[in-house]
Amino acid sequence: MRLLDHVAQCTAPLLVRQASGDLWQLPGPSDYAQEVIRCPLRYVLSDELVKACIELAYSDGSGLSGCRDLVHFPAERLWIEWNRTPQHNELSRLLPECVRTAAPGSLRNGALVYAHPNGRSGRLRTFWLPASEPREPLLAAAETLLDLDSDAPDRPCETFLEGHAVPVGDAHSAHVDGLMRCASFRLDPLWQRYYASVAHSAAERTQVICRSLETVAFDVPMLLALFLLMGLRADLKESPVRPIRLNVKRARHGKQPLLEHVEISCPVFASTGDPPRSEEWTTPRIGPRMHHVRGHIVRRRNAVFWRRPHWRGHLRLGSVRSRTVLLTHPGPGTGVPTALSGVARVGSDAL
Repeated sequence: MRLLDHVAQCTAPLLVRQASGDLWQLPGPSDYAQEVIRCPLRYVLSDELVKACIELAYSDGSGLSGCRDLVHFPAERLWIEWNRTPQHNELSRLLPECVRTAAPGSLRNGALVYAHPNGRSGRLRTFWLPASEPREPLLAAAETLLDLDSDAPDRPCETFLEGHAVPVGDAHSAHVDGLMRCASFRLDPLWQRYYASVAHSAAERTQVICRSLETVAFDVPMLLALFLLMGLRADLKESPVRPIRLNVKRARHGKQPLLEHVEISCPVFASTGDPPRSEEWTTPRIGPRMHHVRGHIVRRRNAVFWRRPHWRGHLRLGSVRSRTVLLTHPGPGTGVPTALSGVARVGSDAL
């Protein structure tokens, strides 16, 4: 089942018993089950789209932070979920110093998005399905606040346990750091009171802060890149899934129905695959060797050019074969709908 179905069918409250015997009822997936069921838009991302969004978010060139004014929430209420493994693998490749190299602790991640009608601010609640037993959905203790028109207040991380919204930066990348300035993270009030009663030492408080923030912070660049692609209609392919026949069978066995959703992918942003193989790989270097070029974006006014990851160079003094995707954003007063379709252009140049 999808994570959205695990959350929708969750009925058990989240109860935590302390060593002292005190019993706490904390916010859990069951508190959001009806909201997921009533959610008008539910998206499930393909693995390739997850990789493309992360590549776009951490690309060179102008950087996604330079396109922040073009990003809008696609709806006031929506659900987005994805496989955790491709996200973890791509982040481990791009941010080896920040992301643990061990296997991800979850199978699927998801976010319930609440946006302002202007599409420029909102908040997210993050869910995940553990990779270990029992396979029951979990809810992050922190919520993500996004304001695309202003930077988050600069507060020390220690105030996170006091209920303040704190930002998270990236000291290794200026444009990612600029992108993350629109996000802040706040501990749920009930979780705040719980941690105040159990985390007494400085080491325990630091561990709570780090674990809570790392659960949600790495999703922000990927989701903002997704919102940009959705707003610019970057050849996204949407495939509605309506499990009508399957739900009839489930009803006969007394099982709850599965929810309708939309599987979304982006073929034009597919990965480049493995480099071509040839016996000539062993010849002496007489020109640029075949090498991989990271994807990067360039912005010119309301046009965003995406140079997808590609292989450059050739052993016979080589040629360059790449793909450029032009994402056009309509200007004010054009009378054009909120987005135009992306146009793909393939070119070949000599080195």
